[in-house]
Amino acid sequence: MKNYIKIYDNVLNLKTLSNFLRFINTVDFQDARVGDGVVNKKIRNTTDYSLNQFNNSFTNVHWHNYLYFIFNNYFKEYAKDYKHLEWKGLETIAVLKYDINGFYKEHVDHFSSQPRTLSGIFLLNNDYEGGELCFGLEDKLEVEIKPNRFIVWPSNFLFPHQVKPVCKGTRYSIVTWAI
Repeated sequence: MKNYIKIYDNVLNLKTLSNFLRFINTVDFQDARVGDGVVNKKIRNTTDYSLNQFNNSFTNVHWHNYLYFIFNNYFKEYAKDYKHLEWKGLETIAVLKYDINGFYKEHVDHFSSQPRTLSGIFLLNNDYEGGELCFGLEDKLEVEIKPNRFIVWPSNFLFPHQVKPVCKGTRYSIVTWAI
């Protein structure tokens, strides 16, 4: 499993990361939905903000387009090692906000209504406790939390993952998927 989970550090320059963090502190987060499109706080207790909302502001469009370019390039970099991978583009770019007790139970990102190829999580901060990203059944692999880190892996059933509950502070990350 480890061979298929790739970590890329220092994705953005620090000034850009800081500017993005300032931006997300101005937006309205909504309750995040699970795969079937409903809010279920027993499975996923977090809020999100979609950067795919193009009617909100030019700033939103700017961040979406900028991050789309960055993340798509990392997916391309990942695919160099696995030539069988193909995708049309990125499905969504969403900022996640996990407050205290926020979590997402073990799940996979590929399912019939959303046939995703690759998953990516971009970690924005580390001034919180808990909120670990774990892969595999029964937490076989835990990813070290580092701001400015992008993690890429296949979206299929072989890569169940979860975000453990946040104990202190607020965890921010971005999720995206190649479809």
